[in-house]
Amino acid sequence: MRFVRWIGIALASFAAASAAVAQGYPDKPIRLIIPQGASGGADIVARMMSDGLHQRLGQPVIVENRPGGNESIGPGAVAMAAPDGYTLGIISATHSINQTSAGIRLAYDPQGFVPIAPMMSVPMIVMVNSSIEARDIPSLVALSKANPGKFNYGSAGPNTFAGMATEWLVRMSGADFTGVTYGTKGILQGLVANDIQMAFGGYAAASPILQTGKAKVIAVTSAQRTARLPDVPTVAETYPGFAVVPWYGFVAPKGTPPEVVARLNKAIGETLTELRPRLLELGDEPMVMTPVEFQAFLKKDLKDWQRIVEAATVATK
Repeated sequence: MRFVRWIGIALASFAAASAAVAQGYPDKPIRLIIPQGASGGADIVARMMSDGLHQRLGQPVIVENRPGGNESIGPGAVAMAAPDGYTLGIISATHSINQTSAGIRLAYDPQGFVPIAPMMSVPMIVMVNSSIEARDIPSLVALSKANPGKFNYGSAGPNTFAGMATEWLVRMSGADFTGVTYGTKGILQGLVANDIQMAFGGYAAASPILQTGKAKVIAVTSAQRTARLPDVPTVAETYPGFAVVPWYGFVAPKGTPPEVVARLNKAIGETLTELRPRLLELGDEPMVMTPVEFQAFLKKDLKDWQRIVEAATVATK
């Protein structure tokens, strides 16, 4: 009985301490670590959100870029930070890929986070050079088969979500494409130069070359057509079951008090709602969930990528 009473007192003391921490939170600037370089998709939106979070939390949210390691450097820094709510991080679908790809060894526990809230999903577009006489996925696949060895696709690497998704499509369709690794900006340059004939990417980043007419969109990778491009078919309309939608979300180090997580979740959700029109213009889809819902989303996403990785053995040159 004394042991049970001691456990009860300890739990009550912990709850009181957590509530006290949350009540005074935050009382200093918050650091938000992004696993990409400046001007990446997550970086742009996180900086858009920082003002709204500042207004709602009463403290500056300082964005810090930690690119590298296939987006593992940034999360690693978050996982090792103090669980006090003053170091947050952004993770993406690459976090799931990094846990499933045999060639990647993480220097941190991928379960060492508390999910706070998602930020957005980013349906990818399938682009081809404008000289390619293909108007949709079936005609592109047929054209590649009729010209063996002449078609390339570009990606940022074999373990990136675009690389995995493209190779999955190639293997599912039997298309004759060879993967070529580029830097992120190099992919678009390669597409314009017709060094590669196909690439997956985000609409916002590709918009400048699409407006010049040097590349065109033939499909989107989401399960349903997007509001931004309602007339563009999905890949799934040709190959049922194909759906790959990159996402980004907020996490904190494991052990961060639930009350702090709840406050952050509320501020993030309100800021996303306010920014929704601007994000939709960029081709992004804001995501608003509770921490519990985001945790369930992460578990499902990990299972989905395990299936995709098994289906796509990426070969690049």
